[in-house]
Amino acid sequence: MKKLLVLATIVSLALFSCKDKGGDGDGTDDGSGKAPETYTSKVLLEYTTCAKCPYCPDGPIYADKLVTSYGADVVYSVAMHNTYQGNDAMVTTESQSFSDAYSAGNPTGMINRIGGKCESRSNWSGKAAGVTGEDAKCGLAIDASKKNGAVYTVKVKVGVGKNDLPAGKYYVIAYLSQKEMTGSGDGWDQSNGYNTTSTHVLYNKGNPLKNYIHHNVFRKSLNTMNGTLIASDKMKAGSISEYSFDLDMAGLDAAGHDITAFVYFKSVSAPYVENVQRVALGSNKNFD
Repeated sequence: MKKLLVLATIVSLALFSCKDKGGDGDGTDDGSGKAPETYTSKVLLEYTTCAKCPYCPDGPIYADKLVTSYGADVVYSVAMHNTYQGNDAMVTTESQSFSDAYSAGNPTGMINRIGGKCESRSNWSGKAAGVTGEDAKCGLAIDASKKNGAVYTVKVKVGVGKNDLPAGKYYVIAYLSQKEMTGSGDGWDQSNGYNTTSTHVLYNKGNPLKNYIHHNVFRKSLNTMNGTLIASDKMKAGSISEYSFDLDMAGLDAAGHDITAFVYFKSVSAPYVENVQRVALGSNKNFD
């Protein structure tokens, strides 16, 4: 009888333990309803580029340097294509509009939108060091695993840390990017201004670079490029807010696509991406 009681107790405890750790089942929180207090400070690099730009191959090279320094799960880059130097097969209305609003020429980019304007690639590393050295005020989780036919339901959660977000307007922005895109001919082959520069990695690689692989290419926003405003009551310490987007992938191969979501503090004097998260389409990622 004692053995049966002990066994029953063990089973009961095991069942309780499993339920306690189960959360809401989507892998994006612990079921407590309260956000984590701390998060990893992550880096978003948005840079502008064009297939006909001779110096634009430096964009992904400098982006890779940041990934090497800080890690692939800390630095996320997105290439915003435009037509400033000529035809580009990857440009979209939104990536062109982004370039028109933020670019200081190709290739230039922003780290967490500091300064509200793109800068030379020589400044990216210093800005990234500053971001990773800060305490993150909030974090994000993304569940991009649910789909019905060709339509994915992407859920983005924003968790606020141990302190309220400072007063201001914060927006959740999410978009789709493709890890690799390549093609042949005009608009795909990448101009290479370093073909005769002996100290550059692209020396003697040809100009243009045939069948060039373009990385982390912006495809489209999930809501709008202006984002969705976070309600004031969801700016409180410990709060979790959720944003759901339908993403139609009809005609597109879902493999090799990523969802990037971030919290953007909109300010004329001090705009800033408070934090960013990325997940492969078809997967989910918890707060971290």
